[in-house]
Amino acid sequence: MPEQVVPAIPTNFRHRGDQSHYGHGVSLVEQRSRAGVIWSGATTARARPWPQQPSRAALLIGGSHNPTVQLPDTPILQSWVETLSRWGYDSVRTSPLAPVAAAALSAVGFNTSQKLTLLERPDTGPVIVTHPMRSVRPRFPMSHMPNPSKVEAILCIDRAAFGEEWMMDHETFREALHATRRARIFVSRVEGEISGFVIAGITDSYGFIQRLAVHPDFQRRGQARLLLENSLSWIHSRGCRSTVVNTEVSNAAALSIYKDNGFVPLEYNLSVMERQLSV
Repeated sequence: MPEQVVPAIPTNFRHRGDQSHYGHGVSLVEQRSRAGVIWSGATTARARPWPQQPSRAALLIGGSHNPTVQLPDTPILQSWVETLSRWGYDSVRTSPLAPVAAAALSAVGFNTSQKLTLLERPDTGPVIVTHPMRSVRPRFPMSHMPNPSKVEAILCIDRAAFGEEWMMDHETFREALHATRRARIFVSRVEGEISGFVIAGITDSYGFIQRLAVHPDFQRRGQARLLLENSLSWIHSRGCRSTVVNTEVSNAAALSIYKDNGFVPLEYNLSVMERQLSV
């Protein structure tokens, strides 16, 4: 049962020497080839290559799942498109966007690529865990990654569950771990081998299911439910008031599991937007 991830926007960017101001923000340049923060104002926009598709840009917009987020005016959004074209991309795909942000980008030629249901679970007490799991990510230091063999196993499962189009690579895996202030990875196993995983995170008093996937060979065996139980139990132990997750609107199996575990859909959906670019 694959899930979507809402990536974070790192804050460790640098300004260029001749900062060009647009409204209440500033335009920035590449930190490395064809990647970097292209806008910093009330929100932040960062671009990098899409996993396994170097000709497609991933446009990651800070706070884009927030229904009140306001994107810059249309001329600035058009400048984002021009920057990505100048960097040599032939298409661009965004992080999941709330309706207001999605509408702003549709005005500059973006179309909906994927619709996601956003669900929230209020914390109502301890979660019963039928099969406790240990996190494969040490608590300290926060920047510490799981050992390479576990990372490769997780990414292989992710590829099998999501396919080439939506899979994580090493960079997006790190982004998922650093999208929240605290993060844990729980894994399921079959005959000692990792068969599924969940990345759970916490920021302030809110929990997030960042990514959940079970290898197709082991789906429909209750592993996704066990992974969810363990992540919700950890989130509850940290005193969070609620937990948020998103999943594709057509993913009936995932929606059923979440609703069975107390999640309810919010009043708005998220949209992944995409457009072609002129190179």
